[in-house]
Amino acid sequence: MTLAVHLYKRLMRRGRLIGLLILSSVPAGVIWLSTFEADTDEIAGLYTSILATLGFSYAIAVLILTAATLREERDGGTLPYIYMRPIGRFQMALSSVVAGTAAALTLAVGGWLASAIALLISGNDISIAMPGIILFAAAAVGYAAIFVPLGYLVPRSILVGLGYIIVVESILAFFVTGLAQISIWRISLSIYADFATVWDGQEAGDMLGPVAIGAGGGVVKLTVVLVLGLIALTQALRRRDAI
Repeated sequence: MTLAVHLYKRLMRRGRLIGLLILSSVPAGVIWLSTFEADTDEIAGLYTSILATLGFSYAIAVLILTAATLREERDGGTLPYIYMRPIGRFQMALSSVVAGTAAALTLAVGGWLASAIALLISGNDISIAMPGIILFAAAAVGYAAIFVPLGYLVPRSILVGLGYIIVVESILAFFVTGLAQISIWRISLSIYADFATVWDGQEAGDMLGPVAIGAGGGVVKLTVVLVLGLIALTQALRRRDAI
């Protein structure tokens, strides 16, 4: 895990981390503004609705961070030194995904803490925010599994990732059933919905579309995404050896 620690530390540069934590905390700012004068019965519903609809800012932050896991090593000219080490390509892929996931989880904790603090500042019960960490953490795993390989495989990975988040997940997934089923955000929401105390059924249905609520099914889907991401990255690293 030495390589994973090295990659994680490289990702966690202070300036970038602060900026991405701010981006991850956009939902918290809206929660703070929205819950000052809300009725007690409405606050839990507001919290959930805001996370579900504005949480894409967190997804973008994860994209910017995790796509750099191996890209920065490549651009900085240090990747060849890593290749020369006696490390199996699967182990290298696993270390990269672990580092990216750990970095994404760091943002997850920050984004969730910001939302919980927003509730406290506005005089509300922090228990409302407790299930929110599940949404952030599930999304961290799913997005890291996609964006770490993407950053290595695609030259303009940030643009491609933004296309996936904005076009596929935010727009097309509302109209195409198959795309909704592979939306990391909807899969994460399906897990979160099992734990959220209040979420209007109609609104949840509109946001999830054909994706069924259920923690078990969501975890299975994320596991499949993680395995596929590892396979894709491992094969890409082995192809480099063959060149």
